[in-house]
Amino acid sequence: MVDAPYRRIESFFTDDMPLHVMPVAHHGDTLPHTHAFSELVIVTQGTGVHISPAGDYPINAGDVFVLHGDQAHGYRDTAALGLVNILFRLDELTIPLQDITALPGYHALFTLEPLFRQRDSFESRLRLTPAQLQTVGELVQRLALEYGGQAPGRKFIVTAYFMLLVAELCRAYSFLDHSAAQPLLRLGRVIGHLEQHYADHITLDELAGIGCMSRRSLTREFKKALACSPIDYLIRIRVTRAMELLRDATLSITEAAFRVGFQDSNYFTRQCRAITGHRPSELRKRMR
Repeated sequence: MVDAPYRRIESFFTDDMPLHVMPVAHHGDTLPHTHAFSELVIVTQGTGVHISPAGDYPINAGDVFVLHGDQAHGYRDTAALGLVNILFRLDELTIPLQDITALPGYHALFTLEPLFRQRDSFESRLRLTPAQLQTVGELVQRLALEYGGQAPGRKFIVTAYFMLLVAELCRAYSFLDHSAAQPLLRLGRVIGHLEQHYADHITLDELAGIGCMSRRSLTREFKKALACSPIDYLIRIRVTRAMELLRDATLSITEAAFRVGFQDSNYFTRQCRAITGHRPSELRKRMR
């Protein structure tokens, strides 16, 4: 049974910061419920069973996982279970991702593991070592302390600590030695390469080599995760980056297309219209 959309817990976001830090020292059993936001869960102590439509899985200290939107979840058989729940809306935080998208662990933690959780029986989740959990715990303490204060610059510092926490977790996932996580990390390396080298000439053979899989397997796994082929994903990245460049009125549409990797401005126009519903010239007018 799933609770009615769990109050959508909009009240947690009390100001204009789309982030809420909620340490829970002793988390009890809860019925399955949903949220209207994403949730980063860090298990700090104890044990329990995480329940969801994808299955019921035991959790322990050091486990880290992400829940998105309407992914129903709850807990049972909790024993001294301690959690840190960080509720967020990543699209509203306007965090400069920079090169964090180059880490396969970033894509594995926030995109791939939540999608493949049922297939992998939760075995591909991030599991921190005691030393890593201590480092992450110290960051969480600083984040929670700053979040609960009223000092000037609070929002800036809270966002900075959240970025540090995400970076630490993504690095830990990127170097995870657990065999169950390797398929997600291989796919994450492919996505990271596309995110960082979208302007270069990229072939499906090259991507298959990076992911250590066949072209066929790569395309199949990519479509399962992102509902498109690797090349289609590349085109979407290029169109998105070109749209950002079009804000510069001194830059021609052709030059913007070439800078993001398109070799033909007419092809760029067709792809832009197919993805956004508008021609580049129309988008530029809307931006102005």
